[in-house]
Amino acid sequence: MKKEISPELYNYNKFPGPSFARVGDKVVSENIELDVLEDYKEAFDQTIFGQRFSQLMLKFDYIVGDWGNDQLRLKGFYKDERSVKSDLKISRLDDYLTEFCNFGCAYFVLENPNPQEMPVEPEDKPRRKRKRNRNNTNKKKERSFTVKNDKPSNPTNKQHKKERSQKRDRKKNNREIQEAKRGFVIRQK
Repeated sequence: MKKEISPELYNYNKFPGPSFARVGDKVVSENIELDVLEDYKEAFDQTIFGQRFSQLMLKFDYIVGDWGNDQLRLKGFYKDERSVKSDLKISRLDDYLTEFCNFGCAYFVLENPNPQEMPVEPEDKPRRKRKRNRNNTNKKKERSFTVKNDKPSNPTNKQHKKERSQKRDRKKNNREIQEAKRGFVIRQK
């Protein structure tokens, strides 16, 4: 059983827009003035239009409203002279009505003589992490290896042994730290 809700309780916008009044072939609000070009089957209802209306619709040259399942749907179109996708031009209105609207539905077309440019807000896209390329790490190792070879040659045997033992100790300490973080110990035989 369908729940009955009074039309006054419908408000589809989070922040309701201005209230509209129809005066002849004009739809007027506080600072908005739109011209009614076509009102097929008397589709325009100012209260429901005000509930569905959003300030974003003011960027379009034409606002088309069509009815389906007792709900109003608004769609914006631009003039043909604008350089936008062809689907958004007013010359494609007939295609829109036949493809996306119910057959024989009531609709209206409003013209916006003063379209407003909406401020562009930067999108907050999370940065993607770069995958580490294994080839780059190998190149870094090669570079560090070549840098080590640039040291003066002819170090004594004792120095080599000392450096190797220090390296082994550092590796062992690092391994122990990692194992401590894991919570278990791997023992060597």
